[in-house]
Order: sequence, then structure tokens, then C-alpha cells
Amino acid sequence: MKKLLLLISLLFSSFTFSDDFRPASLTIQALTNNQFSVTWKVPIKNRQLPQLKVIFDSLTKEKLPKRSRVIDGSYIQSWQISRENNLSGLTITIDGLEGSSYEVILRIPTRDPRTNTITKILNTDDFTFTVATNQELSSSDIFISYLSLGFEHILAGIDHLLFVLALILLVASRKKLFWTITFFTLAHSLTLAAVTLDWLYFPGPPVEAVIALSIIFLAKEIIVVHRGKPSLTAQYPWLVAFIFGLLHGMGFASALSEIGVPENEIFIALFSFNIGVELGQLTFVFVVLSMIFFSKKLFTQLPHWSKQVPAYVIGCTACFWFIQRLLLF
Repeated sequence: MKKLLLLISLLFSSFTFSDDFRPASLTIQALTNNQFSVTWKVPIKNRQLPQLKVIFDSLTKEKLPKRSRVIDGSYIQSWQISRENNLSGLTITIDGLEGSSYEVILRIPTRDPRTNTITKILNTDDFTFTVATNQELSSSDIFISYLSLGFEHILAGIDHLLFVLALILLVASRKKLFWTITFFTLAHSLTLAAVTLDWLYFPGPPVEAVIALSIIFLAKEIIVVHRGKPSLTAQYPWLVAFIFGLLHGMGFASALSEIGVPENEIFIALFSFNIGVELGQLTFVFVVLSMIFFSKKLFTQLPHWSKQVPAYVIGCTACFWFIQRLLLF
């Protein structure tokens, strides 16, 4: 079992840069009957700008020049387009998206109360979208889209998963682990909702740095427990998980703010994104526990000192993230 946990930790350590899930976003807002403003926001990841380009159909006329700027680590372009038939039948293609790992959130607010906002996720398999005539927005479409985004975010969020892994290594009792994960879920659900609804605000870089500190703290507690010393965290892991879960919820909210939510469907988008996060988290816990269960019959017992190796790997990785995030202040 310990050998398996060591391999899991080494796997995580290979991701020295924590996740940068941020998708690009394209927003088309009506100005007049035939005039529209376009906002194209592309995240700068690892100091590189992805080679993505917005292409409209031949009936669309673009007004130049385009205004360009960099804000909060994202490259933003804004310009105007005109189209005689309004947006009915408009075809949008994201050049460079096919074969890439990026996603683009397309949002088209409308004046029709039946549609509110057209929301579509474009990716490597679906990089073209056509606005249908009198297209109506389905709440189920928004639910599924943001459910998928939440699921993908947590599974790509190495720092959040590393925190959950540390909880699994720290809590021996399965019953206690259940309540620990439950309180962690409750906490980050609260702050995810509060920040998304603008009830709270905290700047992103400090929150991300403290999230890294929370992982360092758990790694230290794992070492303390393995050395046979008393630990309040091991006795009351649910309390620690709840406190740090509040911080992790702010991190989730930061990712959701980068994606954006339709104003008229904000509660559906928020709820489904959170459900997606929980499903991804539970999937990870299930996989780790299953691997631990089956490994008990496959691996012989390792030296006692090896029990502390996963904690050191987790802690060193989190220290790197902490320093990296401090530089973003």
C-alpha cells in the first residue's frame, strides 16, 4: 500500500506547475439591430499565448482596428461586427482549437426573454458553432455545460487533488474520512457561492498562495502522525478540512469567474459547476481508495521510513507552488 501511495505522490510531483484550467471566452453583445460588440479573452499560460483566432462567416463584416490589452494574465481583444441578418445563421469558428487542449466559452446575450443568453462550450471536437434561427436556450444545456466544466476543473486541479490526497493519507478511519470530505465539500461550496454571487471578494494570488500553504500544513501533519506524535489535525480532520475548504472554494470561484456565468441562469450555472466539482472529487477519492485496497494484496510491506516519503513529496511540491504564487503578488 505504501508503495502505491509513493507512486501516486511521485505522479503528482511531476506536475510542478499547478493547474491553469482557464478557458478562453468569446462574448458577442448586441449594440443595435445589426451592430454587435465582440470581446475575445485568451488566457496567457506559462507566458505563452495560444494561437487561437476567431473566424466569422462571409456575411459578417468586422470593423477594424481591434483594441488589444492584457489584464490579469489574459490577452483581451475587443472590436465590432455588423451583420444584415442579425445573428440568425451566424457561423463562428475558432481556428487553432482543433487538436488542442483548450476550451472556449461562447456567450451571446440576447434581447429575447425566451433565450436570455446562448452559452456554448467549444473544444477540439466541436470548434464551430452556428446560431440557429430563433434559437432558444435550454436550461439543461447550461446545466450539462457547467457540470462538465466543474468536473474537468477539479480533475485538472492538481493542487486541490493533492490536498484531498493528503487528507486520505492522514485519516485512517474510513468513517472519519467520509465526514472529513463532507465538511471540505460543504466549506468550498459555501465560498464558491459567496464569491460568485459577489457577497465576498478576495484577490486571487493571495488565495492561491494560502491554498499551497494548506497542502504544506497537511504534509507536515502526515509526518507528525507517522512519527507517533499527537496531532489535533488527525483527531479533528473535519475541522481542518472545513477551514481550508473555505479557501479552496475561493480558488474554485476564481476559475468560475474566468469562465463567466450567464446572468439570467447564474444559479443553474453555479449549482451545476459545483456538482461537477463534487463528482470529480468523489471520482478521485474512489480511485485512490480502490487502488489502496487492491494494493494491499499486491505489495509487501516497505520499510517504516518509506511511509513519510509521500508526505515529503507532497510538501515539496506545495512549497514550489507557494513560492511560484508569491511571485504573482
